[in-house]
Amino acid sequence: MPVQNHVRLVALFGFSALAPAIVSCVPLGGDDTATGQGAVATTNGLNSINGLSAANGLSAANGLSAANGLSAANGLSAANGLMTTSAGRTTVAYLVRCALTATQTLVKQDQNGINYTFQGSLGFAPEWLTDACDTNCQEWISACMMAHINTAGVHVPLWIVAGNPNVGWGLDPGYPNQEGSFFANIFTLGAHGYDSTKVAAFYCNGNSYDKDTVPGRIGANQTGAPYTDPYVVGGTYQNYPGATGTSFCADYCTPADNPNAGSGYKACSGWNNVVTTYRQAATDAPVIATATATAAPMLTATITKYIDNVLGYCANVTLKNKGTTTVSPWTVVYDTGTATEYLHWFSTDTVSGSVHTSKGSTVFSAVAPGGAYSFGYCAHYHGAKANPLVKSVSPN
Repeated sequence: MPVQNHVRLVALFGFSALAPAIVSCVPLGGDDTATGQGAVATTNGLNSINGLSAANGLSAANGLSAANGLSAANGLSAANGLMTTSAGRTTVAYLVRCALTATQTLVKQDQNGINYTFQGSLGFAPEWLTDACDTNCQEWISACMMAHINTAGVHVPLWIVAGNPNVGWGLDPGYPNQEGSFFANIFTLGAHGYDSTKVAAFYCNGNSYDKDTVPGRIGANQTGAPYTDPYVVGGTYQNYPGATGTSFCADYCTPADNPNAGSGYKACSGWNNVVTTYRQAATDAPVIATATATAAPMLTATITKYIDNVLGYCANVTLKNKGTTTVSPWTVVYDTGTATEYLHWFSTDTVSGSVHTSKGSTVFSAVAPGGAYSFGYCAHYHGAKANPLVKSVSPN
């Protein structure tokens, strides 16, 4: 059954990943395994969209066609483009999660004939499974994809609202900070009269965009995002009728109809498919680096908690390469102590007691010189809180 009225994008501790209105923090199964792409899940940790650049739309030369259903051979190709690389399949996973409902799945082969199953979740455009993705479909999915971007690769809880019937305007008091709104068409160039040589992808600031900020998101000195603020000086819509010279959505966008006027926006500067995001308030457990291990000493691994309450925590494990050559494969061994891990993403993981051995061995998980790569997990506490410990990190 499609989620009505509201959609929570990352499950809190104690909730099932399969609960009807809850979606858990499980980006991809393992380290891009062929057996599945995660449960009913979505997250805002998408740090880039493979196949998208400012100079070409998402449909250009990457095996994706909005003119056909995703399930068709000429809708999403197995022989070229997104399905042929790990990074491309990550993009497909997020496209499917944005487009399809939790009752829908997409099974596609890669160029080697290996089947991948992608699970739907939010249902912004469920018709795309078998039919063409028209302009409204493209704009809903584009806004949803933009809302999932985290340029730091950090996974944090978000609440999403929109005028789409499968999402709706309902709010949650646990997510009080309106972060911003997103509107775009990343499938083509020059949408809505924008520069015909560029992809139109935009955001504006929510009323709490700079409160309790998180890495890689709006308000946190975000860099490298595929979207721009069109309301800044020199921006695309700087002179749009009604502009007041700020970057706040409230000064430019049309609010939702009553009684939901305070929830989000139904239109911004001619765009009528707008997605608005909310963040949680800060807790008494800020994002902290809990442990670092070093190898050689060119490769480091650091565990950073980003949610921590009486029930448990979620954390990102970030590898940084200070060397001059790309590191792949790599292995990180860490100990969760008395806490029990129950979710894991973006690496393969084996466990012995409380000790976890996580490995990355694909092109997607390779750590370039001067670069970084993050995987993550969530764990339950059993009584007292417990801090994890990195035991080792090695380039093999």
